[in-house]
Amino acid sequence: MIPTARTFRLGLIPLALILLGQGAPVSVGMAWTVVAAVLTGFVFDAWLAWRRPRLRLQRRTPSQLHVDQPQCIRWDVENRSAFPVAIRLRDVRPAHTHADPPELTATVPAQSRSVLSYQCTPTRRGTVQFGDAVYRVRGPLGLAWIQRVQPARQPVRVLPHLANWKAAELAERRALVRQSGSHRYRWRGSGTLFESLREYSPEDDIRWVDWKATARMQRPISRNYEVERHQQVMLLVDASRMMSTYCGERTKFDAVLEAAVLAMRAVVDQGDSAGLLIFSDQVDAYLHPRRERAQLQTAMDLLYDRHPKLVEPDFESALTLTAVRLHRRSLIIVFTDVTVLEAAQRMAAYLKRLTPRHLPLVATISDDVVTELELTEPQTAEQLYQVAVANELMHQREELLHQLRSAGIEVIDTRSDQIATETIERYFELKRRLRL
Repeated sequence: MIPTARTFRLGLIPLALILLGQGAPVSVGMAWTVVAAVLTGFVFDAWLAWRRPRLRLQRRTPSQLHVDQPQCIRWDVENRSAFPVAIRLRDVRPAHTHADPPELTATVPAQSRSVLSYQCTPTRRGTVQFGDAVYRVRGPLGLAWIQRVQPARQPVRVLPHLANWKAAELAERRALVRQSGSHRYRWRGSGTLFESLREYSPEDDIRWVDWKATARMQRPISRNYEVERHQQVMLLVDASRMMSTYCGERTKFDAVLEAAVLAMRAVVDQGDSAGLLIFSDQVDAYLHPRRERAQLQTAMDLLYDRHPKLVEPDFESALTLTAVRLHRRSLIIVFTDVTVLEAAQRMAAYLKRLTPRHLPLVATISDDVVTELELTEPQTAEQLYQVAVANELMHQREELLHQLRSAGIEVIDTRSDQIATETIERYFELKRRLRL
């Protein structure tokens, strides 16, 4: 039982009577009478509030929420009694969420249903849990509240907010416009996809000879090959401690997660096969390349609740598994960080082994803090030391990226808000240049 504001106001009447009567016995007696009446009314009103209302409450939430995006959460309140009921409801929201307003109030007419709603904004990805709702019902006299709990535990998925999806879509359209003047044609004798048989000519490679057809036709027969129209793209997402640092308001892992999803969407839209591998100190998840649209939802299910681990990345296991599983030439995009030079050098050594068969692409996020320090004019000895360290780190980073490019590895080094668009544009450029 919880007193209302009306109960507190009535509780001031006995004090006023005593003050007006200047403490006379009559005024004190009247004050006690009023106190007894208020207490009796409070208890009776609480009893009515407990007995009379028959309410049914049900929460309605979207099937999934998105980070930093307000979503409407609704409560259906059904009053089955013959009297109007005043209600105050506070939903038990998941951690790392904001509500506007935090408390809902309404008066539900008799034999009717009302809808109460508020905006819920999550700030972290993953599976969150809505708890039971706590609500209060006011008695018909307006003197007491009765607090009750409505069981309503419910898990909901919070997906990442693809803030740069419009920019990625624009980059995809720009790439398609640049290719609008080109036409598909077959390069006979090149590629790996069998097209037809024809008479052998002296200019043909001996490897193109079809010996079974030659024995059957009693003359040399060669095979025609054409460039494969459907390529494979494998996305490797680093989930180690190097990706736990912040670039602005989100971590590097959140930035590459968004880039991986948007890049996979562009790949599937082009009819190519897209796969996904998540690794840290081991291979955490593997999704074999496919061309179906359902591949996007499967990738999102693998990524939405992932967070970087405070472990060292195992590039050897990730790249070895990729090389074993992919039998065709593929574009291998590695989303990682090269701030830790020792780990980046290990990655470079394994990537160089893939270049004869596959086309590796390293997509990394530049460190804004180091870049700003490098451009800072030092004023003190401590600042001079920080600028010197930043210059050394930037020099080592540029040298490592130069080594990767010299080994035939494609490199993207850009800001966190541009890594998605840069990756998509590079993918279309490689397709246009027939590098896949």
